[in-house]
Amino acid sequence: MRFNDLRQLEDSLLIETDICIVGSGPAGLSIAREFAGTNIQVWIIESGGLEEDPDTQALYNIESVGAPRVMQQEVIRSRIFGGSSHIWTGRCAPFDRLDFQARPWIPHSGWPISREQIDPYLERAGVNLGLGPHCYDEQLWELFKVSRPTPLLDEQVLKSAFWQFSKSSKERGQPTRFGRHFMSSHAPNVNVLLHANVTHLNTNESGTRLESVEVSTLENRRGSIKAKAIILCCGGIENARLLLASNRILPNGVGNQNDTVGRFLMDHPGCVIGSFDPQRSTKVRSRFGQYWLDNSQGRHVYLQGVTLSPEIQAREGLLNCAAFLEEYAAQDDPWIALKRIRKSLKKQSKTSFPTIDQAMFWRRETPTETALAPSLYQDAMAVLGHPHIASQGIYRRLAKHRPPLPKAERIDLYCLVEQLPDPESRITLSDTKDALGMPLSKIDWKISDREMQTVRRLSQVLCQELERIGLSPPTLADWLDAKEDWQSNFTDRAHPIGTTRIAENPKEGVVNSDCQVHGVEGLFVAGSSVFPTTGHANPTLMVVAMSIRLADWLKINYFNQQGGVL
Repeated sequence: MRFNDLRQLEDSLLIETDICIVGSGPAGLSIAREFAGTNIQVWIIESGGLEEDPDTQALYNIESVGAPRVMQQEVIRSRIFGGSSHIWTGRCAPFDRLDFQARPWIPHSGWPISREQIDPYLERAGVNLGLGPHCYDEQLWELFKVSRPTPLLDEQVLKSAFWQFSKSSKERGQPTRFGRHFMSSHAPNVNVLLHANVTHLNTNESGTRLESVEVSTLENRRGSIKAKAIILCCGGIENARLLLASNRILPNGVGNQNDTVGRFLMDHPGCVIGSFDPQRSTKVRSRFGQYWLDNSQGRHVYLQGVTLSPEIQAREGLLNCAAFLEEYAAQDDPWIALKRIRKSLKKQSKTSFPTIDQAMFWRRETPTETALAPSLYQDAMAVLGHPHIASQGIYRRLAKHRPPLPKAERIDLYCLVEQLPDPESRITLSDTKDALGMPLSKIDWKISDREMQTVRRLSQVLCQELERIGLSPPTLADWLDAKEDWQSNFTDRAHPIGTTRIAENPKEGVVNSDCQVHGVEGLFVAGSSVFPTTGHANPTLMVVAMSIRLADWLKINYFNQQGGVL
């Protein structure tokens, strides 16, 4: 794979290729990897470089006019080779089967493809992400080599939810950082163009075929790329923004003949719905905490939580929703102190890549998290001063094959809820321009009463179920009973979804089931923007799976490679 910097190439450069991929995040690099080492020429167009750059990052600025969103875009999105995998936490889960179905109580729900059709691609996506077995249900207990916890939950009300965490093959304790991992791949047919910001999508005069993309550096050095297939992999906000802003020939933007681009903006509204007393919650933390699964690829970490059952969702007209424990370790927790001691003794070099903690922007800071880092002596005293926590942790590791429970300062019950697909929740173009002269994204994100109703119901049934099985319930948040201003308790999780949604009917979506833009030959979209619904699961696993699926379709249907194998 060859890296090229547009700033160092001739002005008005023209590149001709087979595939042009706009964006080098998990979607773009997963597609490129499927073509690596073939006779198909691929160019990946990346706005950033190999290091962070504040001026390039500023191109992500937004105007927010709806429900509050995180305005510090640098903590949730990255213009750098590898995209936002540069800062993610690695949490992965597939969407539920119910999420793909047309649900009568949820307008605009339903995918033109099923979960069964996606499963093979989820397996392959797991390889890219360094995941363990493609299993997210009660069969995991056998794989964990532990007994299923009892008493059982009433599965007509609540079901277990499982997430697993992406694991880097190169950096211990980090998720897959796509840029760093892909750079070493042997792929002479793949080129990367860095510091190249796509400013316009050029179609033919009728707007029915995409012919090229225009690129520019911040210094105004320009070029263009012509390709047989052009794939937008810029994320749930930028995919829509670029289509809308490409309006020289088509006044409403490319692919927007039915005014669907930018509509149905969804996310995963996150909120703290309760808290547990750290002194009385050992049993709850043990049951719904982390589990380990060891195989030939090493150790894989899973987290258990709960989700509303499909039955109660259908019966009460609710959305999909999940809850899990969010723990804040005390400053003098012996296990955290021991990790700091190890790092200090090893004198590990600093990395320019964010840590997992830095990526968890939604967490509320505690006094100990804002305090000065403890000294080596204080850490040593923390390890020696809590022998009971240390012994319990050793027992859990050796006898239970599970990570230790840290000494907790606070334990929140955190919730992620699906959003009602709403065409009025949308992205349009702002009057404000960025440094390239492109309009910023104007985001009118809407959270409906259905989300609040769902979250409130989950909190109620969870308390009832915990009491029934003999566990201490949480103290619920006061805002759950509020009739006004409850939206301020939700935080977007930087999972923009739905703005170029899949639909077989062009009047209901932007791309067809093959992710090709309706009415625009040669233009495809990958990423969470094509999802018609959000489920409750973090989207990266689904993003990678759908990207691999698109790559297979291109192999067979666009480049005459039978069987999808090159």
